[in-house]
Amino acid sequence: MKLGNKLVIHFLLATLCASLTGCGTIPRYEDKGGRYVEAIYTSPGLWEPSGHRFALCYKHSDFWHSTIWPQTLGIIVTNDLAVFRAGKAYEPPYPDEPSATGWRLFVVRAPKLPLDITDEVLWRWAKQSNDDLAKLLKNSDLFNKVHIGHFEETNSTLEFYVEILNVGNGVIRLNWNQLPDIMREVKEKGVVRKDRVWGTSYIEKEFKPEVQK
Repeated sequence: MKLGNKLVIHFLLATLCASLTGCGTIPRYEDKGGRYVEAIYTSPGLWEPSGHRFALCYKHSDFWHSTIWPQTLGIIVTNDLAVFRAGKAYEPPYPDEPSATGWRLFVVRAPKLPLDITDEVLWRWAKQSNDDLAKLLKNSDLFNKVHIGHFEETNSTLEFYVEILNVGNGVIRLNWNQLPDIMREVKEKGVVRKDRVWGTSYIEKEFKPEVQK
């Protein structure tokens, strides 16, 4: 085989690898406030438009960034806290798609471990606004079927959409001054877990709906 043909084949294989797996991609960074930055990974496609993956990172220095969560969509930062949607592995995994992830609500005070606050926020909201939903959560596994949709900040209030499989949708509003108490509850009654898909460590409350009042 001629050298020119070999180079062409090697180039095509490398491009295909980057397209399918994102290998070899170098992220660009966007400051989000404080020491938080968003890493944007772009995977060029051969036959389809380029794909993007967003990650939340902590900036230790101009030359060193550590990843807080490798798949995010939406980041809001105030002072030393970052609230974000994280792509977290479904548990138990889907039989036909074991690597599938769903969007959950996280908060982090880096460089400490991120906290999955989805269940705690949902439980508090249900108790305050919907007694029937609170009773339903108390005796079911609905916490494993929660999907966090688009969220935004308005007048110091976080507003995000929540979807509960086979139950319905709702809008939850969360004030920044509520976060310290939520974080304390999750840390005190939580355990360190490792995401099955990403291998990233985080803290999640050991929530037991049946004992809640």
